[in-house]
Amino acid sequence: MYFVVLFLTTILSEIGTKKMNFKKPKRKQKGVIEQDIGTEIVLRNADEKTIHVLNATARIIWELCDGNHTVEDMEHQLRERFSIPDNTNVLDDILNTLNALSEKGMLEKV
Repeated sequence: MYFVVLFLTTILSEIGTKKMNFKKPKRKQKGVIEQDIGTEIVLRNADEKTIHVLNATARIIWELCDGNHTVEDMEHQLRERFSIPDNTNVLDDILNTLNALSEKGMLEKV
């Protein structure tokens, strides 16, 4: 199972491999408009004038970026929601998603 952020403006694989330190990530509140489209969500970043479409798994990660949940909390939620076995690496996918959101200006700078 792949946990990818689907962007209308870019492809996740084009993003650099630089890893950021995410303790308790927080999504940007000001200038971001969310539109529910079923299991996916459309994010409009007014500051950057960009539109991003997040699939179901990236949406869960986004929703857990409230400044209270850790990356480990996100991993637990995804494993529980999608019945992901313990031997499947979910952490790298979460970090890639957070890096992509951060690079697109969708997370608060800490």
